[in-house]
Amino acid sequence: MSDPSSTYTLASQELTSAKSTLEELQERVIIKVNLTRNSLSSQFQTFIEELASVSEQLQPLYLNHSEDGPPTIEIQPNLRYMALPNDREMVPFLQSLLFRSKREISLTPRSVSALETFITPTRFEVLMSPACPHCPTVVGLVNQLALASTYVEATIIDITLFPDYGQKYGIKAVPTVVIDEQDKLVGTISEELLVDRLANSDPSLFHPDSFRKIVKEGDAERLAGMMVADGDLYSGSLELLADPDWSVRMGMMVVLEGVAERSPDLVQRAYPYILDLLEHEDDNQRGDTAYLLGLIGDASVMDRLEVLLNDANPQVAEVAFEAVQRIRERENLGK
Repeated sequence: MSDPSSTYTLASQELTSAKSTLEELQERVIIKVNLTRNSLSSQFQTFIEELASVSEQLQPLYLNHSEDGPPTIEIQPNLRYMALPNDREMVPFLQSLLFRSKREISLTPRSVSALETFITPTRFEVLMSPACPHCPTVVGLVNQLALASTYVEATIIDITLFPDYGQKYGIKAVPTVVIDEQDKLVGTISEELLVDRLANSDPSLFHPDSFRKIVKEGDAERLAGMMVADGDLYSGSLELLADPDWSVRMGMMVVLEGVAERSPDLVQRAYPYILDLLEHEDDNQRGDTAYLLGLIGDASVMDRLEVLLNDANPQVAEVAFEAVQRIRERENLGK
């Protein structure tokens, strides 16, 4: 199966097993197949075509891409396969389709409870091989975590098909779970270990992209609560205030407004970064920054903010005026 030129065909027993499982799908499941110029793409397409032939509820969506990257099968946006899950690996693959259809999760109540409040974007890459007897258990567990939380991104990688990934991470045994391209867990892994690993992530080490996902998911209030609880604004988060995406900037403003309401002293640590944005060349950025200071600023920001009262853009000047008035009223300052 590692020969890219070979023709991939599911065995009759595998098709029979697949049909039995897929008959339990409660609704149509669209599965995306990303095809590239990689020679393995034809095998990925054949694999899904054969699965779809035994179930009308499984609807493939083939997307052709011009690059040379690896083909993938997406069960959902945060759960994808760089593998052709045959034999024992087919079980967790089919179960994931079934759980997605039924909107069920096969995790302990403790894990489900922990994931309900989990907002730490985490990337899992599970490196496996078809001959590995322990891989299906680990793959199934990681799949369940991805199905339970959109903050978990999981990619299942067959290193016999994509040996470059095994070399990239120096893999000597499978299964190996690589977390955020850094930490590696080798062998059989318990559900408790993985969930605790997720729950104990350190937000102060997050890349700005992680905070971007949090606010895009609508969890600004939760992030504010985490900051107050930790007494830390997580420096990488402040970069979102200058994000080109307006919705991301607004999301981060909501975070800081929430922090200001609960811990005024903590939000003051963001002032130096915010005040520098008042001099940004972009009119919208200056206006947004002035508006934010109106929400969370105190007397110490007035001198810098009042400079914008004479901004070349009248809309920015108006926002700055309103922000100044808001701070004066809040701080009981005279005219």
